[in-house]
Amino acid sequence: MPPSFGELKYAINILTACFAMYVIGFPLFASLGPAIILVVYHTFKNPNSVPGDVEAFFENFRVGGHRGSPVMRPENSMEGFKQAKKEGVDLIEFDVALTKDKIAVILHDDTLDRTSNMKGNIRDYNLVDLGKINVAEKHDWRAGESVFKTSIPTLAEVVAYAKTEHLKLLFDVKDTDEELVDQLIKLFQTEELYGMGIVCSFFPHVIYRIKKADPKILIGLTWRRYFFSHSDIESVKPRFSGPLHYGSMLLDVINVWALKTFLPSFLGADMLLTERSEISQSFVQDQKVYGRKVCAWTVNDLNEMRWMQSTLLIPVLTDKPFLIDDLGQ
Repeated sequence: MPPSFGELKYAINILTACFAMYVIGFPLFASLGPAIILVVYHTFKNPNSVPGDVEAFFENFRVGGHRGSPVMRPENSMEGFKQAKKEGVDLIEFDVALTKDKIAVILHDDTLDRTSNMKGNIRDYNLVDLGKINVAEKHDWRAGESVFKTSIPTLAEVVAYAKTEHLKLLFDVKDTDEELVDQLIKLFQTEELYGMGIVCSFFPHVIYRIKKADPKILIGLTWRRYFFSHSDIESVKPRFSGPLHYGSMLLDVINVWALKTFLPSFLGADMLLTERSEISQSFVQDQKVYGRKVCAWTVNDLNEMRWMQSTLLIPVLTDKPFLIDDLGQ
């Protein structure tokens, strides 16, 4: 795959810097430092996807259901995915976790506490132990809705449903377990998900490993500005205290700098899954230069959704797929 215009521009800047350092008197070995870094970078970087494959995936992707349709139905449930389909989404986004017996299931948190009638870490339960789980237990039902119970879906069930309904899939991987990564790679290969799925993660090494193992799999780097230091989008709940907190904030600064310079190209990322407050016309245009797509999460305001769709021409993830009916008005 030939380098993009942005990558060529970056390489020229590096070589120019090497020459300038030598001209102004730096020793030869020091002057060659940036060039050595460039060689190492290109030696280990992942290949870019075939542009046609990327375009084919994004061609009809306008709105994705973030964890299904979590306002109307329990998040990450089969009922939620079916509701999102009914409301008109092109894609369903969901979170993948492993049980104790290494079965991939759909769950956002590490624990069952927030969304179900059970407590504890998902890794402490075999799939058979989850027979009595109700992931609708704590759903905020709207007035007049019929309350029902629903179980935790397996990844296999969701993939089978999406294939039947011709829905695209966005796998959000918050678990860095190598077993899960291996299962996802095998799933893409056995189920032929290349044209309908993309794997995203906040953790660069997860998607790097997936792309390295199978370059045909589309990958996306998920990000928000203070992910490593704060557990909430509003950045008011620190993950750590004391020196660890300040260390994690430094990591956030480095992460954002890397994301806006070399990291997506190094990973072979096809998309930046970007928290909505970071979206701007210049950001989207910058990524377009490098041949990367941008998708915004989580967009729940109709006017903001319209702006991103009509002006920026980017897809969005939303908790409110029922807004799709009003999107074109």
